[in-house]
Amino acid sequence: MKLIEDFVERFHDLTLPSAEKCFILEEGDDIYIKNWILNGKINGKAKDLFEWIEKKYMNNKYRSQTEDFKIDEIERRFYMKRWRVIILLCEYQKKYRYYEKAINSIKEKSFHHMKTNEFLELFEKNE
Repeated sequence: MKLIEDFVERFHDLTLPSAEKCFILEEGDDIYIKNWILNGKINGKAKDLFEWIEKKYMNNKYRSQTEDFKIDEIERRFYMKRWRVIILLCEYQKKYRYYEKAINSIKEKSFHHMKTNEFLELFEKNE
């Protein structure tokens, strides 16, 4: 799964689509989330999908080394460390007309220790 290429630009232009449309499925994603895919797109709310991934794959305390490798792949593939911020930005854009207010509001609640540039780096491609 990847984030749409122009996410940051569309955020600045106040033209973000819904969170579900901000993620593009990639080859191999269906191995993990086949029940959430319909006609090559996410079927359902993005928030529900990511919470399901966390519950199914991430919260197993008694996993083997093979499963640890799978967890690393899932974290890399599905923005598991950043999905909440991405969804918040999509939702806040509906609430605020000026993106700086949305950024500041989110930063104050969850990322108050970060500078704006560091905050925007959260949306760079997972490596």
